[in-house]
Amino acid sequence: MSDNRYKSILIINTFGIGDVLFSTPLIRAVKNYMPLARVDFMCNKRCQCILQNNRHIDDVIIFEKDEFRNAFKSSKVGFIRKILEFTREIKRKKYDLAIDLSLGYQISLLLRLLGVKQRIGFNYRKRGRFLTDKLDIDGFNDKHVVDYYLDVLRLIGITDFTGRDLEFSLSSVQEQWAEGFIRAKGLDDKRLIGIAPGGGKSWGSYAAYRRWDPQNFSHVAQGLSKKRDDIFFLIFGSEEEKDLCRIINESLGGKSLGLCGQLSFPQSVALIKRCELLLCNDGGILHVGVSQGVETVSIFGPVNDKVYGPCPPLDKHKVVRAENVECRPCYKNFKHRMCDSHDCLKKIDGGKVLSLAEESIRANNGRREKV
Repeated sequence: MSDNRYKSILIINTFGIGDVLFSTPLIRAVKNYMPLARVDFMCNKRCQCILQNNRHIDDVIIFEKDEFRNAFKSSKVGFIRKILEFTREIKRKKYDLAIDLSLGYQISLLLRLLGVKQRIGFNYRKRGRFLTDKLDIDGFNDKHVVDYYLDVLRLIGITDFTGRDLEFSLSSVQEQWAEGFIRAKGLDDKRLIGIAPGGGKSWGSYAAYRRWDPQNFSHVAQGLSKKRDDIFFLIFGSEEEKDLCRIINESLGGKSLGLCGQLSFPQSVALIKRCELLLCNDGGILHVGVSQGVETVSIFGPVNDKVYGPCPPLDKHKVVRAENVECRPCYKNFKHRMCDSHDCLKKIDGGKVLSLAEESIRANNGRREKV
């Protein structure tokens, strides 16, 4: 069933990598239901590449809150000019429906002032007052974020959701770059395992609360390499995570390549796609691996994997959490409880992580994507 009520639709999600990937089933459902409509997406600059090659998206609009804040501090005239440029672009598109997943009131207020007639989204802490249709929530607590996002579409009568798979399509240039990189490093005959020991940029100073000790990742990697001579590890992370990567890289005796801070985000994704397995913490990089069809073993400490875990939760995506830690998950209603013990991470069974990683490698049997 299709619907042609709307000609131009704007979807808004200005959060991090995982959140934008969680939006992709919604994007697909919207386009499937309204195939003739123009569909644009507003996100931050870091997430732009997730949507650039999405066949359901016509255009990506960049919204960086910090850029507006910095412009306001440095020059009132510059701030006004930036606001005018931003609003002019939105007004030019003549949107008649906005799907606002931002959980705030600012963007829906702006869209109301710009004449977007229907604005749907979440009413979280009464911040949905400028929405025309809203879904009351007190947080993402009892089901996966993907399902919360899809529930918003029920407000306009969409109930056929065409699956929950995450989408992140790479360009042929990015795919070819990864193949060239692997050849240049002499890794053609290696079984590649990705490790991402970081905690995710969107958590900022709280990232350490979701990081398994990098030495634990080292022990798992060492256990894998002892049993298989053809395994090679690629260690992913940001510039800020270089020290974490170095600890792991130095422990693996030449069987790894530390790539923290050396790659663009699309380059990291293209290499992750060629890995047989991704070992990681909870965070955006996990959902990147899921979107590329890679086997994953992920560590979940304070965060509820039923809400923020791999989606869909297939057998190939294995989650490890601490047993008998009653205080977890403590991340609720978008807030993190301060904690000195970190038992939810310290009590993760490294032997179980190794066993699940070995199981994934056996099941995978040498898989690697080719261009």
